[in-house]
Amino acid sequence: MGDFSLAGSALFAGVEKEELGPLLQKVGARERSFQRGETLLTAGERARSMGLVLAGRVTVEHHDFWGSRSVLDSLGPGKVFAEAYALLPEEPLQVSVTGAEAGRVLFLAPDKLAQDPRLLRNLLLLTAEKNLRLSRRIFHTSSKTIRGRVLSYLSFEAARNGSREFTIPFTRQQLADYLEVDRSALSHELGNMAREGLLRTRRSHFALLEQDGKE
Repeated sequence: MGDFSLAGSALFAGVEKEELGPLLQKVGARERSFQRGETLLTAGERARSMGLVLAGRVTVEHHDFWGSRSVLDSLGPGKVFAEAYALLPEEPLQVSVTGAEAGRVLFLAPDKLAQDPRLLRNLLLLTAEKNLRLSRRIFHTSSKTIRGRVLSYLSFEAARNGSREFTIPFTRQQLADYLEVDRSALSHELGNMAREGLLRTRRSHFALLEQDGKE
């Protein structure tokens, strides 16, 4: 199944290496490669399987009737998606899943996976983690100003990384979509913050500065 360590992933925590082969067969595992920009799941369709990212990165997006896009989440190796929809197969997807960079994903049947107590517990923990990420996004977008949203998000990333300097998992356009702001307005605000000595940024890399311009 590739070079990603399934035995070391959160979903398969507690599963011995020699158990993986039979277990993957039991849950109907199938691997799929994808390219950047490729759609893995489309809103409106019904998911029969959940996905586990093996390599690369995917974004979970919502597109409204007029084509406006909101990025709800960015998922790298070890993260799962569509598990709730796969457990409720008659519920149409409200989101789309798209490749943010080329990679591979493993599709699994969650109803069969949930028959193993260890995997059911792991799945519940991953779902709880996802709920926290979505709650954080609501918090980050609660400010009425672009600066307020940027400060909320970057402050969280600095705390999560334990450093004032870090790289975020979004391009500039994806960050704008995630914060629900216009990209040009976001770039303008980041430029203002840089000129005011609040931060330095280059693409997805940020360094937060103190008021005197020092890190």
